[in-house]
Amino acid sequence: MISKTIEKDKPSIFFKTTAQLSHVEKWVEFIQENSRNTQLTVMFKLGKYYQGEGDLEMLRPGFKDYWKNLLGPKALFGLFFNQDIGTVFVAGPYSPVFLQEVDGKKLGAMSEGIYGILRGLGLNDNETTLAITKLAEGRFLLLCKTWVTKEDHTKYFNVNPNRIL
Repeated sequence: MISKTIEKDKPSIFFKTTAQLSHVEKWVEFIQENSRNTQLTVMFKLGKYYQGEGDLEMLRPGFKDYWKNLLGPKALFGLFFNQDIGTVFVAGPYSPVFLQEVDGKKLGAMSEGIYGILRGLGLNDNETTLAITKLAEGRFLLLCKTWVTKEDHTKYFNVNPNRIL
C-alpha cells in the first residue's frame, strides 16, 4: 500500500513598505476586496523620541477611530518605544505579539525584539533587515499573512499601489 501525503495550504507572510498613508489605505481596501483570508498589520514610526504610554487619543483627536475605521472595529493597536527606531505604532492582528511584555518590557521595545518577531513570522534575514530599515526611515510597514497561492500572491500583491484603484 502506498500512502500519499496531502499538503494543506500554508499561510505565507510578506511585507510591503510605503511612504504614503494614501498607499496604506489603498492596500487595505485592495486586500479586503481581493483576499478574505489575509490578515494585515500596519506599523509606522511616530517619532524619534519616547512618546509616553498615555492614551493613543492624546496623539491626535480621532487617531484611534481612524485606524478602527480603516482596519475594522476589532483592530488591536498600541505603541512601543524601540531605542533603534523610536516610538512605533502597530495596528492589526500581530499587535499583541509586539506589545507582549517580558519582565515589564514590550517585545517590540527590546533591541532585537522586532527582528526576532519578524523572523519568527517567516521573513528571511534580508527581508527582515530591509523591513526594519524602512520602518526606521519613517515608512509604513505592512505585514500580510495570507493563504493565497504563490501565483495569486504575485497577481494580487506585487502591484503598484498607484494602480490598485
